[in-house]
Amino acid sequence: MTNLWKKMILAAVVFLMVPALRVQAETGSGVIQFSTTSAQVKKGETFTVVCQVTSTEPFLDVDFTAQYDSSVMEFVRGGKKVTGTGGILKVSSVGNETETTKKTFSLQFVAVKKGTSVISVQGTADITDEEGTAFSVSSNQLAVTVGKKKAGQMEQPPEGEPPVVTPEPVLSNNNRLKSLKTTAVKMTPEFSGEVTDYTATVDSNADVLYVTFETEEETARVQLFGNENLKAGQNRVQVLVTAENGDKREYNIDVTRETESETSKRENEENAKSKDISFSISKKKNRIILKNSYEFEVLDASELTNIPAGYVQSSIELNGISVPAFTMENDLDNNYLLLYLKGPSGDKGIYQYDRKEQTLQRYTGSMIDRVNKSAGETQDSSFSLTPNYILLGIIVGLIILVLCMLIAMLKMAMKKKEEKNSQDYLDF
Repeated sequence: MTNLWKKMILAAVVFLMVPALRVQAETGSGVIQFSTTSAQVKKGETFTVVCQVTSTEPFLDVDFTAQYDSSVMEFVRGGKKVTGTGGILKVSSVGNETETTKKTFSLQFVAVKKGTSVISVQGTADITDEEGTAFSVSSNQLAVTVGKKKAGQMEQPPEGEPPVVTPEPVLSNNNRLKSLKTTAVKMTPEFSGEVTDYTATVDSNADVLYVTFETEEETARVQLFGNENLKAGQNRVQVLVTAENGDKREYNIDVTRETESETSKRENEENAKSKDISFSISKKKNRIILKNSYEFEVLDASELTNIPAGYVQSSIELNGISVPAFTMENDLDNNYLLLYLKGPSGDKGIYQYDRKEQTLQRYTGSMIDRVNKSAGETQDSSFSLTPNYILLGIIVGLIILVLCMLIAMLKMAMKKKEEKNSQDYLDF
């Protein structure tokens, strides 16, 4: 009887302690963000929507469905991980062996009809780690507006009227690019429409080279080849421009994808060489100017269509001047925030400002993401600390109560056994 009661007590303790162990388990959170270089496109134009999945903790697999208005824009391609048509896309990157905190998918569409289409996540998205734990997921919606037809496209005559005979148009032979930009960490030489051969470098995490371009002639068509599934080492990316009359021009980019050690070494060297830019601030009419060795103009933060994850639009006071800025969503008082500036060369970009040191430097995302993540983790732990202790106290109380009941039952059983033995002795 004694061994049986011991086993029952041990089983009750193990059963009640399991939820206490689960209290400590935490899951990550993920964000699915859709973005594009321009939310205004013309009918007949091909454009790319970038879908980026990021998380606070490393994850392994991603699986979700995206929806859009197929009467306004038609899906063309999206790599091996994206399939679908008719307004529904399946984005599935499963069976992976290496965890990461970021995955990017390139979704190519063609504008087919005037109107506005919203692309968003349909239903529930699954982001899981190597243990199969599901993350909490949030996502944004991207609206793409299709405008009037491109120049040179003909309207059909009204039904019942004979077509108007027009002279055969002279087709353009211009197959040059006006601009070409990539997500490479560096590309040489500087782009020129007459130069067709370039070399570029991407970091070890980049398996896709995203390319944005503008043709000199609006009627020219552009095709990309080899910019997806980049392997470590040498890759060849081709940008094929076809003029209206069919003449072709090929821009070649020899892309080197770094190894992890090469990326780490390069970033360390760049950080060692980088110098903060201290600055003063002044206001000229309606312009806010930051100036030291170079002059920067503060731009309207609302112009940004792709706000870095983890930030919200706000403003700060610098020497009595209100400056639009982006502060950390999880830590509004953090020393680090972002400013949207125009540099001396006319390029617009995001810069990181340190309130404590009063310094400014080009925003790369790496340090801010770590600070923001750390702030988010601190906030999460402080938020969940009290409920965890309350639940743990309840569980310990239940364990003590069960043990008291078992001991009382054991004493009663032993007392009955002694009474029975005593009665048997008297009967004897």
